[in-house]
Amino acid sequence: MMTRFNRAMLVLLLAVGIPYYWFVLDTSTPSAKPQPITIAQFRNLATAPGELAPIRIRFERIASQSLMGNRIAAGMGLMSIRLHTISYLVEYDDGAPVMIGAGMTRTDAKRFEHVTFGTRAQARVTRALTKARTLVPLSPAPEQMGGMRMIGETEQARTLDAILARQQQDDRIGVPHRVAPGVVVIPTLELESGSRLVYVRLASGREYLFLGNLAPTRLNWFGPRLPARFVTDLGRLEDR
Repeated sequence: MMTRFNRAMLVLLLAVGIPYYWFVLDTSTPSAKPQPITIAQFRNLATAPGELAPIRIRFERIASQSLMGNRIAAGMGLMSIRLHTISYLVEYDDGAPVMIGAGMTRTDAKRFEHVTFGTRAQARVTRALTKARTLVPLSPAPEQMGGMRMIGETEQARTLDAILARQQQDDRIGVPHRVAPGVVVIPTLELESGSRLVYVRLASGREYLFLGNLAPTRLNWFGPRLPARFVTDLGRLEDR
């Protein structure tokens, strides 16, 4: 009787434990097919003779939300991880700035269950957007693109839309490309349509890599930890 019970428990543990490990805890990936890119390539793309590189980067924190840890990094369990929506302003001495992310609307903040929304911060981002030479979103998500609705049907909105369309065409080729002095886009289309990394090199020589949805926390990047498989393998498939 005891042997039968033990066998039943073993079968139950295997039936529950293996799927749980696979879909919630496992951080493995299939054989990776890395893109042949280098920092040297980014540097060559970013700089051109006679151009003035950006001088500084400023940022505004627009909104925050709490997500279950396993949705961000497998093995984090049910604990909440706070993620922030941040818009970056890449400034130049000789002209209009580059925006990395346009922020979002209060309506979208409520819709996607953000627990905070910075009205004044978004207002500052919107003012900067009206003067920007280009917008470089890290993804097509409302947290990156929603702020475009704040400038309405203006001439600036039409100009930025046209520039974004050209960026998307270049993204489809799948290789890094420059969008402004010191600013290079690295498409990550396998992760999500419209997803990308952004590399910025300042005049001082300091370099920044904006990771977007690829690694929203330090744990993703330095772990490295991927989201749980119930996020990447069920529903909309992502390239782990």
